[in-house]
Amino acid sequence: MRLKVRLTIRADVGESPRCVTIQQRIPVELFVKFNQCPECNREFTNRTWQAVVQIRQKRPTSDGPRKGLIILEQSIAKNDTIRKHVLSMEVTRNGFDFYFLDLMHAQSFSSFLSRIAPMKVKSTQKLVSEDVKNNKAHVKHTIVCDMVSLCRDDLVICDKSAAKDGCGAGRLTGRLCIVNRMSSVVQLVDAAPTRNNIQESFADLPASNYWKGEKYYRVVFSSHRLVRFIVLDVELYDESPNHGYTDEGDDKTLYSGPKSGFSKYAIADCIVARECDFGTNDETFQCTTHLGNLITSGDIVLGYDLVSSVLPGADEWSIKNSFNSTFELPDVVLVKKVNDTSLHSNNDEEGEETLDDSENKKEKSKSKKRERRQRRREKKDKDFEAAASRMGFKDGKEGEDPNEQLWEQERKAFEAEVEKD
Repeated sequence: MRLKVRLTIRADVGESPRCVTIQQRIPVELFVKFNQCPECNREFTNRTWQAVVQIRQKRPTSDGPRKGLIILEQSIAKNDTIRKHVLSMEVTRNGFDFYFLDLMHAQSFSSFLSRIAPMKVKSTQKLVSEDVKNNKAHVKHTIVCDMVSLCRDDLVICDKSAAKDGCGAGRLTGRLCIVNRMSSVVQLVDAAPTRNNIQESFADLPASNYWKGEKYYRVVFSSHRLVRFIVLDVELYDESPNHGYTDEGDDKTLYSGPKSGFSKYAIADCIVARECDFGTNDETFQCTTHLGNLITSGDIVLGYDLVSSVLPGADEWSIKNSFNSTFELPDVVLVKKVNDTSLHSNNDEEGEETLDDSENKKEKSKSKKRERRQRRREKKDKDFEAAASRMGFKDGKEGEDPNEQLWEQERKAFEAEVEKD
């Protein structure tokens, strides 16, 4: 862009008694060249990153939910200072790639993630170029964060052989467990708790112990295999020295928060029935659960039905050989209490997705390979945009300037100044 400006130059020549004023008008032509700052120039130029953080979570089954990645997305979206140094982001099959200009920023990013979810961090480096005379080198660093393949609500077998290698899960080694919570460690709860203190039914599994004996922790069922049950009767177990059952009847008080005055979990004996069988047959199941203070008669809970489920051959063999001699496999494992509409909404969304997929399959085209490739590319772009917006990398809508109103005000003020000039 060029700007033509006419300047008026005025100067006084000579001393005060004999001062002469000289004035001349000169046309000046200015050339405007737009340039980027060094940081933006690096961001929009290829091969300028110095460190990359690769987050991966590999599930035993491809269709299993990856709740660990969702937790990381929510944590990154809430923290502005963590994501401000991220140059770019890519969505991969089993996770994300984050690119940084400095290795220190990448290391702080990986340490932040390790506090959110249990993972194994490993660093590698690659020499790109080297200047022997000036003793300089261009090195690119890769930090790989492998998350634990377990997710919340998974039904896991803790092999009894893990204790021999020093990677056991404490009191829950050799038992069937539920993943209760994921943080810097994995919190496990006994799927068939014994009638003792409730604290003995919980155990923490550090990420180092899991990666040391990964083969000893096998996922039997994921959360998409949960079945709805209706609670018919709940009888709390009394943890007092006398040992017995409390008789509270229908006046039982449920846990409603830290101010309730009692613990969230309690051991109880429950009688449940499948929701699909309710009213058609009289088949009921009796089980021991840790949800005693959360459920009451008439509630709907999610659990695993081990009676009608078909296990693969490897899991069948491990069930017979991985448990302790005192462990008895339950018929039903209760996981959590849910609202009545939560699962129906998920089923409706899944049904809509399957309908869309079937409609796409019915469309005929001349080149199916080209359409398949285009569909794959569009899905990848859509996943990338969705993930970037969830983590807060895209605050405004695409194609809109977030400071558009500010630019408009400055433009009007500039036009007013030009009119008054």
